Amino acid sequence: MPQPSLTPLQYLLVAGLLLIVALLLLGLMLFHAEILVRLGLIGNLWYFMLLAMGLAVAVFSNLGLKSYSRYTGKVFGGMLELGGPAVLMLVIVGLGFKFVEPPLARFDLTVFVHGEAGPQAIVLRNQGALLLDLGADRRRETIGDKGEVRFVGIPNDQRGRTVPVSLEAEGYELVDPKAGVRLSAETAYLAVRPASLQLSGRVQDEKGRAVPGAKLRLSTYTARSMEDGWFSFKVPSNLPISERTLYVTAPGFEPSHLQITPGANQLTVVLEKEYIERVHQYTIR
Repeated sequence: MPQPSLTPLQYLLVAGLLLIVALLLLGLMLFHAEILVRLGLIGNLWYFMLLAMGLAVAVFSNLGLKSYSRYTGKVFGGMLELGGPAVLMLVIVGLGFKFVEPPLARFDLTVFVHGEAGPQAIVLRNQGALLLDLGADRRRETIGDKGEVRFVGIPNDQRGRTVPVSLEAEGYELVDPKAGVRLSAETAYLAVRPASLQLSGRVQDEKGRAVPGAKLRLSTYTARSMEDGWFSFKVPSNLPISERTLYVTAPGFEPSHLQITPGANQLTVVLEKEYIERVHQYTIR
């Protein structure tokens, strides 16, 4: 008893569904390519997309063409002859793989972020992120509970290179921002420290004249004013409030001190002549 064949409308519906599947897979590859590349799935989706596209063309072509096959000869020494829509499907799938390079081998990298005391000094837990610059592929991953940052699916042709890395963590900075990360192993270590802030300003007398050579001390950090009275030095952003007193001394002037905020606007420190009793004047521009 002959098998009932599909109607033209049914052929169109099947071809349309297969085409929709192929387009959905293509859209997934276009809009989520970075994630798929990291997971190594881009080649798999490409195969299924080609298969769905080839089947859609084959089913649609079956409305006007008939498939046929003929085999002659022995099991492995014979000849297989195909014709019709089946050939179109094989051509689409075959050309798709012909013009697409196979996916590269990949590896994972775990970077451990630690303090200046060494790898055991975990200063960032579930705080901040690292940015790994692989050229056209820039990765951003968050820092985990143990200070670890995991980068998945790095192309194998990057192995052995030293790539730039940057830190996104409030109040912290890389100890050596120019060092980068060497991709020679599956693990790497990166030292960070409290971020430094600029403290700058001018030391002058009561008449606004520059006071050169004045010594400034904030906690354990020191600086001297230049010929024009200007000074500048870096201090940690997490400096305790109890250590935020700036002490200023200069020959011929009374010692002075004032509370400061690292990273604030430039300071103007006014010094009084020795033995003159006058209220110290401090202004912050």
